[in-house]
Amino acid sequence: MLKSRQNELGWIAQWESTEPITDKWITAGEIHYFTSNTLIIITDGQAIWNINGHHVQVAFGNLIAIERNSFIEVLEGGNLDLAGWQIQFNTYSSLHAEGKTSKFSWHVPAGNTYQIMQLTGGFLTSISDGLNENLPSSVIESMVGNQHLLYGLLKNLYQKQSSDEQTTEKGILRSIGYMQEHYGEMITREQLAQIAGISQWHYSRKFSERCGKPPLEYLANYRIFRAKEEILLTSAKSQEIAKKVGFEDVHYFSRRFKHFTGVSPRNYAQQLHQRYILSISPLCAEVLIALGIIPHAVMVTPLLLPQHQRQLFKKHHVKLLEVPQYDTNIELIQQEQPELIIGHFLKEDIKKKMRTIAPIITGLTMEIDILLSQLAALFQKNEEAKKIQIQMKNEINAARQQLQPIIQSNATVMVLRVEPFGYRYLGGNSSGVSQLLYTKLDLSLPEPLKSGEAWFNPCSIEQLYMANPEYLFVEKRVMENFSADENMGRLMESDQWRNLKAVKNNHVSYIDTSLWVDGCGVNGQKIIIDQIVSNLISH
Repeated sequence: MLKSRQNELGWIAQWESTEPITDKWITAGEIHYFTSNTLIIITDGQAIWNINGHHVQVAFGNLIAIERNSFIEVLEGGNLDLAGWQIQFNTYSSLHAEGKTSKFSWHVPAGNTYQIMQLTGGFLTSISDGLNENLPSSVIESMVGNQHLLYGLLKNLYQKQSSDEQTTEKGILRSIGYMQEHYGEMITREQLAQIAGISQWHYSRKFSERCGKPPLEYLANYRIFRAKEEILLTSAKSQEIAKKVGFEDVHYFSRRFKHFTGVSPRNYAQQLHQRYILSISPLCAEVLIALGIIPHAVMVTPLLLPQHQRQLFKKHHVKLLEVPQYDTNIELIQQEQPELIIGHFLKEDIKKKMRTIAPIITGLTMEIDILLSQLAALFQKNEEAKKIQIQMKNEINAARQQLQPIIQSNATVMVLRVEPFGYRYLGGNSSGVSQLLYTKLDLSLPEPLKSGEAWFNPCSIEQLYMANPEYLFVEKRVMENFSADENMGRLMESDQWRNLKAVKNNHVSYIDTSLWVDGCGVNGQKIIIDQIVSNLISH
């Protein structure tokens, strides 16, 4: 029994349902309404949602608690590889004196109608069986298991948070947050000290100790970072940029810009390729190298780094910053002192921290053709990009010629992902390998799977049997601290698997997560094409 913060009456939680996140959770514009209290677990990927009017970024390992009568609108999804589960439950108060129970109006312990926290890898591992809908069990076993899962999640949600006492450290962080929100306005040291809640002298000393520079120098540096982004991403003139980032005098802005950067605002973009570039994406780094721009460092998860990228980075002496899966090590990036950070999707809290280190260009697509054009425009390498695009088009045309017998026969091709938490299939209307297989190479997806709008869509063993493809590529999902072996074994032992046309005809090929999912770049796409042709033709 749990205690409510609103009163001292105990309350109990009753599990109602457990459902996987489907492609409707990954399709921008979709809105989900909740008539019950709900806990959502993210087991893979990341996305951007609007939860009850709040712009929220969710990612692997997040537990999101939602009160009843709430809504979630999907703002950004698509190729972000989102997977997870939603557990709906009801709550009842326990009136001991009367020996009765009644509906209890539950509210999240912290936050306003919703709450987000991070689950540990150990806890996610411990509940993996409970989330696997394919496990057979009796009604009683299922009921106990569902209640156990629900209370385990609620226990995590109600863990005591650290004390929120006002400290000098928190005051300084508060002032930094103010600078980040209001850098385009007039800001004085007196204002910042007041926000921090300490004297100006004490504030300047403590700020310098923590950040390595006085507060107004820190602010000027932050403004110049934002000015660099404006130069790279817009066609605004220096006077407009100066005003936007907090400099009223354009001449003073130019002097400060050159002081921090070594060049004038006018010449900054032309010399961008000479800067210390740090890529938080191996895919971006691969494309940059193809364009003739060598990044100084790239953030990688060793387990997911394709062999061709590892060799490419070694050949060009690109420093590898190794981090765990789904982790962005801010301290590691800060130590490198980059002059530009580039990458794909970033959670808002990580982006805020990175913006204090260097100018950042994020939100870049993972679709290779568009990414090539984006980076070529940024680094003024359009001619080089055109040559690469012609080469890639020729490789695709050559592959289509070889695959003509399969294309003309309308033989169906499916990519099945086996995960620690279940199964998913590659949709036909997304990016990356999806575009390569079903648009560029014109191969056919089984009819029952054509409604899947996401990159990877939930798939049961029964759904796989209904799809019954002629050719099947199987990816055993690679994730740190999790294993897909059990679900792979369950699949192989099923009657549905043994009766698939692809299995009977020996048309099953096994593919590598690091290449097919994370490595479909300029060089990686050619390797994947060769594997597709080799496996389909040889079979």
